[in-house]
Amino acid sequence: MGRGVMGVGVALLLGACAREAPPRPSEALDRSARILAKLDQLEADLHDEGSKIGLYDELEGRHRQVSQVACQVSAEHVQEIHRLALAQEAKQLAKAKKRRAVAAARLPRHRATAMN
Repeated sequence: MGRGVMGVGVALLLGACAREAPPRPSEALDRSARILAKLDQLEADLHDEGSKIGLYDELEGRHRQVSQVACQVSAEHVQEIHRLALAQEAKQLAKAKKRRAVAAARLPRHRATAMN
């Protein structure tokens, strides 16, 4: 008899499980799923922003380096322009002095002595 009762019990248990309606999702589980989806999206957004911040930091550092080089090159260029301007001015003064000397040498001496 023990086996018969046990068999009937197993049959009833299996029958009860088979007839049960599938569990309907509870509102709490739906809410949890929505919260988890939002958290996943937030995590993805934060990761994306972290990548952007790293990229912007790299770009800022490169810009700073390029600006320093550009300023240094500009300063050297201005110094060279100034040096060349001074050299050009000295050259023009020397030419003017030489022209005056040549012009003075071309004056006839007798005119120069007659005026005295």
